[in-house]
Amino acid sequence: MSDPRVSFDLNPTPLPANLARVEPARIKYATENCATTIYSAEDLIRKALKEQPDTAVSWSGGKDSTVVLHMALQQKPDILVNFNNTGVEFPETYEFIAYITEEWDLNLLTLFPKKSFWATVDEYGFPQVRGKYGNRKRGKDGRPMCCQVLKEEPLRRAKLSSTLTGITAGESRVRTFTFTQFGQFYYAKTLKRHQWHPIGLWSHADVWAYHRDHNIPHNKIYDKGHHRCGCWPCTGFLEWKKYISKSHPRMYRALMKKKGEPTLWEFRGEYEDCLPDEVER
Repeated sequence: MSDPRVSFDLNPTPLPANLARVEPARIKYATENCATTIYSAEDLIRKALKEQPDTAVSWSGGKDSTVVLHMALQQKPDILVNFNNTGVEFPETYEFIAYITEEWDLNLLTLFPKKSFWATVDEYGFPQVRGKYGNRKRGKDGRPMCCQVLKEEPLRRAKLSSTLTGITAGESRVRTFTFTQFGQFYYAKTLKRHQWHPIGLWSHADVWAYHRDHNIPHNKIYDKGHHRCGCWPCTGFLEWKKYISKSHPRMYRALMKKKGEPTLWEFRGEYEDCLPDEVER
């Protein structure tokens, strides 16, 4: 009998068309210009554990880091697994984390920020879309302040010296250049830890194929119109309103109230053509 906290659906939300178009080119560019020798995912994990025995897995509950977690457990069943509890993960993420932790008997280290997302927003404002669509208030390493406060600061306090991640080159231009500038593995001076990216040159399809081939469950957020797993009030990517208004309308209303902005539904009428047909009330 399946557990309601997870999904084995073989048809999760696909990548948006614009990302699906550019992903192959990003991966190709990162592969051809990777700053380090390229290793298979399993071999890079083996290399990390040999050179840095205290290497941990950074796990978000997303599809990518879950693949890395599954691979790492095959080589080191008691590997330390860190989860950054930002306090604003999707409910589905918390359910998935609880299920996998119990089912896979994880050696889990949960990290918490000193300041909440909402307090960070009050101080720095909501995250904005990167690049030509807007500027983010950023910390020293260029990441938005909410990421600094909720994710990086707790990691620094934990003093993890080496982590395996699930980031991929195809996710964004910034991630693509991570591989061309630093490679598949490197020491991040600003973070003061070694970073290893085993599936960095994998595609969206490769990740789901691994889930399918190994019968690994996934976070149910991927069955609700989202192609990424992250903080539910994040406003730092295109079309965030479309995604959360459909999957979690009550949370969307609360977020828009906090921002002091009208909801999509309040634009019906004059702006009807601007709205996706599937947006729920």
